[in-house]
Amino acid sequence: MRKIINDPSLVEDQTVAGILAAFPDYLKRVEGSTRALIRADAPVAGKVGIATGGGSGHLPLFLGYVGQGLATGCCVGNVFSSPSAEDMLDVTKAIDSGAGVLYLYGNYSGDTMNFDMASEMAEMEDITVKTTLGRDDVTSAPNEEMERR
Repeated sequence: MRKIINDPSLVEDQTVAGILAAFPDYLKRVEGSTRALIRADAPVAGKVGIATGGGSGHLPLFLGYVGQGLATGCCVGNVFSSPSAEDMLDVTKAIDSGAGVLYLYGNYSGDTMNFDMASEMAEMEDITVKTTLGRDDVTSAPNEEMERR
């Protein structure tokens, strides 16, 4: 598969911009962030917001999950790097309707660290956050450390 990349140093921001341009009726940017997007109708009154994210380089993974019946918001980091805790907090605040937010992400150390920090910062702002880790990736740990998968 070939990829069209204008500038490798801008690929993450341009990918998000492209997805937003392609789906303006369904998605919107989180104000102040180039790496975070949410459903156009977020927050959804009375609903728990669902947030996901992870490193770029797997796109449209993560960004492609945002939509009706799926995730409410997401943010991406640099290629193969976790999104920042600050960007994740921005997504969390943007999708919280008062019913709390559920984080869904993979069991990678950078994601775990940054999502946990974002969760703690959100709790300080009275936003309830719960987490569900995806642990089905057999490449994340050798057989001797299966519990880390």
